[in-house]
Amino acid sequence: MTVDNPLLLFALVAVIFVIAMLLPRWIRRSSSSRGRRAGRRFEEDQLLAILDELGTTVDLAMGPEGARRLVDGVVGRDPRKFTILGDGVYGIRFIETDDAIARLVPADVGVRLQIEEFREYLGRPNTAGFWRDLRTGVVAAAAELGIEHETSPVPSRFDRRETPDQGWRLSR
Repeated sequence: MTVDNPLLLFALVAVIFVIAMLLPRWIRRSSSSRGRRAGRRFEEDQLLAILDELGTTVDLAMGPEGARRLVDGVVGRDPRKFTILGDGVYGIRFIETDDAIARLVPADVGVRLQIEEFREYLGRPNTAGFWRDLRTGVVAAAAELGIEHETSPVPSRFDRRETPDQGWRLSR
């Protein structure tokens, strides 16, 4: 096939030129969009895993006073991570002493240790590892004393607060 008409040849070159100019922009925009979507999906999966971790509770088959003494002892072992904030209320530190608030509350079998609220820094909650450490310490101390205990993974039960400190609160 030969192209004898210079106008057709010019049109073909113009189409190729326009495609060559627009194609990189379209590829860049398309791949950028796919990358953002994949990043959001990854962040959402990570956030759900963190919220599930923070939603895990420890039930102790004992009275409130004994449970408070038990948890106070565990919290007192690592004052850089944990703080006793009051009667059965504990702070978990990431930056501030109360970045996450754990509380002893009445439960069916005795007392439950659970996270009530927490802050997020850098766009996500950062105290899940410390909460795991506290739970592990409480479970180990309870087992050492022969106290019945149960760790209950609970689905995410937190609501995001739209406040300057970007916190989360336990759903009621």
